[in-house]
Amino acid sequence: MSQISDLILKQVQSAASQSGLENNVLNGLSDSILNSLKQTAQTPNGIEQLTSLFTGNTSAESSPITKLASQIFSSQVAPKLGLNASSASTATSLLPTIISGLVALLTKKGSGIDLSSILSSLGAAVSSKSTAGKLVSVLGKLGGLFGKRK
Repeated sequence: MSQISDLILKQVQSAASQSGLENNVLNGLSDSILNSLKQTAQTPNGIEQLTSLFTGNTSAESSPITKLASQIFSSQVAPKLGLNASSASTATSLLPTIISGLVALLTKKGSGIDLSSILSSLGAAVSSKSTAGKLVSVLGKLGGLFGKRK
């Protein structure tokens, strides 16, 4: 779980470098994305949603995963942080960029990231015959198809 948390935080910090948002807001964005991924992985159609996002069939901007992360941030995190509507909007507007960067990292060939372990840590059942296992296989093939290198 720490591997995915670290990857998310890296993407949050990269996307928010010019935003002026405080660290607690960045941590809140990271937590919202992680919770969105966890919740999605554990829902009946969640693996399909993850597959669609990771294979590029769904953009981060239109992904239910991004929408859920935005809802989590707006309804749970922003009120706890005492953010006004403008600051909360600025933070949530970064989510598509952050999630796009995360997808790029997770699907990059030779990245050394074990997607199977990440999916398992999110609560997805990963075996070679499971939908999650097929996702790992598809992502490996896509990396090879597009010639992505480290």
